[in-house]
Amino acid sequence: MRRFLTPWNLLGLLVFLLGSLAYWRAQGGPSAPILPLPAEEKQASSLTLVLYRPNPPQGFLKETLTLELGPGETPEAKALGVWAEALKAPRPRALFRVGKTLVVDLPQDFAQRLDAGGEAYRLYSLAYTLLASFPGAKEVRFLVEGKPSPGLAHLDLSQPYALP
Repeated sequence: MRRFLTPWNLLGLLVFLLGSLAYWRAQGGPSAPILPLPAEEKQASSLTLVLYRPNPPQGFLKETLTLELGPGETPEAKALGVWAEALKAPRPRALFRVGKTLVVDLPQDFAQRLDAGGEAYRLYSLAYTLLASFPGAKEVRFLVEGKPSPGLAHLDLSQPYALP
């Protein structure tokens, strides 16, 4: 029969017990600090919308509105909705930012039943409103039904629009 109480087995048992004691004491001491979770981005609760209403032939009437944002409502969506309602125009489908450029997705019927002057006033009204309301943006690009388009009925959409 083999011997279980050899000097090597006793030494191994002693090292195991000392290691367990050290581990047990380390668990009772101060624990590692808890890392904070990243803070959620705070969204603005209001939006200052600078609305440019067409006023042919003089140009545009500038109106400043302070809008309250509801829970989950983005400033971009609110701006598009209020602009479309104020001008009784078709609501653009989407607005998103790419660097310092605002990209607006227009519906196909955005300039329907408008002459060249009416189309220009509507398009520039939207561009000026967005650029004045979102100061970090420098230019506005337009898409039609989610795709780059050379133009609507009368205007060229291949180049970005900026404030004069």
